[in-house]
Amino acid sequence: MSILNIGTSALTTAQTALSTTSNNISNVNTEGYSRQRADQVTRPSNYEGGFYLGAGVTVSSVERIYDSFLANQVRSYTSQEAQQSSFLSYSRQVDNMLGSAELGINEGLGAFFGAIQEVANDPTSVSARQVMLTQGELLANRFNTMDGQLTQLERNIDNDIAVAVDDINNITRGIAELNQAILEAEGSASGADPNDLLDKRDQLINQLSEFVSVTTVQQSNGTVNVFIGSGQGLVVGSSQVDLTTLSDSSFDPPRLNIGFGPSSQDITSQVTGGSLGGALQFRTQIIDDTRAELDLLAQSLVTAFNTAHGNGFDMDGNAGGNFFDPTAITAGDINVVITDPRAIAASSGVNTGPGNNENALALADLQTDSSVVQVSAGPPAVTRSLSDQYAVIVSDVATRTRQAEVSQQTQQALLQQTRQRFDSVSGVNLDEEAANLIKYQQAYQAASQIIVVSNTIFESLISAV
Repeated sequence: MSILNIGTSALTTAQTALSTTSNNISNVNTEGYSRQRADQVTRPSNYEGGFYLGAGVTVSSVERIYDSFLANQVRSYTSQEAQQSSFLSYSRQVDNMLGSAELGINEGLGAFFGAIQEVANDPTSVSARQVMLTQGELLANRFNTMDGQLTQLERNIDNDIAVAVDDINNITRGIAELNQAILEAEGSASGADPNDLLDKRDQLINQLSEFVSVTTVQQSNGTVNVFIGSGQGLVVGSSQVDLTTLSDSSFDPPRLNIGFGPSSQDITSQVTGGSLGGALQFRTQIIDDTRAELDLLAQSLVTAFNTAHGNGFDMDGNAGGNFFDPTAITAGDINVVITDPRAIAASSGVNTGPGNNENALALADLQTDSSVVQVSAGPPAVTRSLSDQYAVIVSDVATRTRQAEVSQQTQQALLQQTRQRFDSVSGVNLDEEAANLIKYQQAYQAASQIIVVSNTIFESLISAV
């Protein structure tokens, strides 16, 4: 091996290293870029004159500096943080709604039973009775409005599910296309890694983890398989399977669920993580539970109040009828059916006269009666007052909201720490790259001197001949 060839190999290698370093510096702010390194190895030595003489240097590969373990941790924490953030965003809306003075049931109960007490103080006052009817209608309207707000949140979640499913399908199509491109690139480059394509694929997988928790499996041919749920393969090699949306009519109103593949297998209960998992978690843990507890409160109020009202007599001596619509079974259905204030049954007997207030007092006592709401039949039976039942609803949502807030902050801190660790490995450090730039520049200059010396020796040899 001649000195010229050795110098040429050093020159070429230094040039490749300079190009790689320059590329790192130019992509310092490129999202998803992993720094690269030109790995140098000694060329095979030649046996000449009883010695093995060096043959120079070459670049074995341009390696992408990448830690798959840290990358998987980043995806995991990204998915968990996105889930808690999505859940928290929705949960805060319900928490604020339940505690609102304008929408909250507790304020409505207080105003309604306060009006009943005024009727008890002056049972012959038609104006006091009218106020009681008005407050009853306002209370029913609060129930209706709160149920409507929960329904609107469900519609928002349906919209988020539809948008997320479309985004997930677009991302997984991109991953499948990149798998095919990487497979072809490695085949045409004799197994050399197409680093830029690998970075783009990893970036798409990271984006996917913001929507749903994912599991990846690296294949020997360079492709990556992507799974969600309990092993549903969204991407297998260069093949991709779409998610779909399903209408679940078992709920009123119907809600959207998530289907997998051409058969639209319902995998809603298996989807976790990401903003999609957070929305589904909120729907199950907050909306469904809150609506059930709110419906129980509305049913208990209707049943207990109608029963007590039916025990009394109105101003004209007629037996008291239903105050609320007895067919109402949800918070969205409750409404007042009495329209004449004289029909309010404040008296306890037909012969006691319109000035009797005993039944009005009995109605007012329902506010603090701890047996009105039957939570469970037992044994032992669990019962609560109307106010206590609503306080439990508010407390449950507030507690879950606070737990989600703490969890989101924890996951955010973990994600930030893991990203910093990942960036310390794969990120571009300008100081380090600047030092490498000088090192390879000097190597390039030194290699050029080898060529100059080789040329001088060759000219001397020619002159001697």
